[in-house]
Amino acid sequence: MNERYDPVATCGMDRGVCEPYACRDNHKLFNRLVERRMLKDKRPCDGCRAVKGNCPVIGGACETYGCASENKVEFCFDCDKFPCERLDPAANRAGILPHNLKVFSLCTIKRIGLDTFVDKSPEIKRRYSSARWQ
Repeated sequence: MNERYDPVATCGMDRGVCEPYACRDNHKLFNRLVERRMLKDKRPCDGCRAVKGNCPVIGGACETYGCASENKVEFCFDCDKFPCERLDPAANRAGILPHNLKVFSLCTIKRIGLDTFVDKSPEIKRRYSSARWQ
């Protein structure tokens, strides 16, 4: 595994802009997540690859991570079945969960490369969160 891939999950989520990961250094964010009913004992997250898909947020194994591992791909876009139903947007709580970015992020990584994506990821997340695309 290339260490540059480590911060970005197989589904395209970048832990650098993932709130359950970022709250480790931000007590205000941690408290906000707890207020949103994201259980206190499930924070902070160490990142999908670090926990081998055993997601503390969902309380179990991530099916997307498991699928990527089973298909021996680093990112979902490397799979012949991309995009598949595992990457469907999460309409439930879409306003507070960044998982709707998955397919966009994967396509962006494939198009511009991982290094450039990681640099642009905070801006992509900011635009997503503010619901304003320029």
